[in-house]
Amino acid sequence: MELLTHKDVTVLNIAAKSWITAYFVCFFFIWGIFLPFWSVWLASKGISPEQIGTLFSLGLVLRFVSNIGLLPRLKTAKGPLKMVCYLTFSALVCLLLLVYFQGWYALAAATLLLNFLLAPMVPLGDIIGTRLVKQIQINYGKVRLWGSVSFIVGSTFVGWTIGEFGHETILWLIIVAVFFNYCLSLINLNPQLQEQTKPKQHTNNNLMSLMKQPKVIYFILIMGLIQGSHAAYYSFSALYWTSMGISEFNIALLWGLSVFAEVLLMRFNDKLFGSWSVKQMCLLALIAGLIRWGVLSQTTDMALLMLVQTFHAFTFALAHLAAMRFIAMQEEHLMVGYQTLYSSVGLGLIMAVLTFLSGWIYAPQDSTLFIWMGCIMLPVFFLLKRWKCD
Repeated sequence: MELLTHKDVTVLNIAAKSWITAYFVCFFFIWGIFLPFWSVWLASKGISPEQIGTLFSLGLVLRFVSNIGLLPRLKTAKGPLKMVCYLTFSALVCLLLLVYFQGWYALAAATLLLNFLLAPMVPLGDIIGTRLVKQIQINYGKVRLWGSVSFIVGSTFVGWTIGEFGHETILWLIIVAVFFNYCLSLINLNPQLQEQTKPKQHTNNNLMSLMKQPKVIYFILIMGLIQGSHAAYYSFSALYWTSMGISEFNIALLWGLSVFAEVLLMRFNDKLFGSWSVKQMCLLALIAGLIRWGVLSQTTDMALLMLVQTFHAFTFALAHLAAMRFIAMQEEHLMVGYQTLYSSVGLGLIMAVLTFLSGWIYAPQDSTLFIWMGCIMLPVFFLLKRWKCD
């Protein structure tokens, strides 16, 4: 990191690789708290499981709206950095208001707004990361793994603080992390992001034209169903395990273990899967998912839970790396479009529908939810067979 002075203006610069690493660390610390424990915090405020399910599903719809509405507006190389700044500042204001206003309407509005504001943060990091892969040849997997490490720290730390200081620490930890993420957004990259190459003449690269391509449709459906099978897990696993007598510290441990396995896979992904095709990676993610959800539906034994939680390395991380590899294979001027569709439709709209349905299926001490998650993945066998992604 260094201070550079240009025309009497002092600018703080940081190496681009260090910046994107710090970005993933900051954001996934937030995500490691928000994703598993926001529902727990809402429940501590008296919000029912049905209301939580409705809020999370509506929040995922807003993630879809946010991604598909904001990401296509990125027209310049610096666009993603400016958007990160605006989104983190708005999220910080929203969270600070929650310190004073915690009625039903305030909690509902804040939950929906936070989903809208935080949703583009993951694809924005991926857009910046894939640009840097092409520009300075960073190893995306090795950089992204630090985000997963931060997720572990965030989820594990908040599990401890809840036991020591109560549920209100969930809100305060997120506020502190968002503040640091906002400060990071004010720092410039060195080297700065370069403008993308111009599309070929007469090339139509808007989202609707992409959605008409069969390989794109299959890509969205395959990734949407694999990642969407996590919908119930993300929203209700903590509540389910709590109802089964598992402590919040152990729940945090289970989440942390799953992401630790994710870290290991990302660290060694080139060595383990460098020669695999995108379809082969997706097939392994599919098989691992069926095993994982099947075991979770049958037991609450901690030893078995810890074992199958390591399958998150395949069900999430391997599928995500496959998606990033597929996007990186496209022409540069199409990458934002592919990333937008992946994030907004695959990870947003499909996840929203499945989360909404999960809210109606979930009941304390009922493992039907995990069986439902496995059934969601079955159509992927057929889709993979027909997908021509090369």
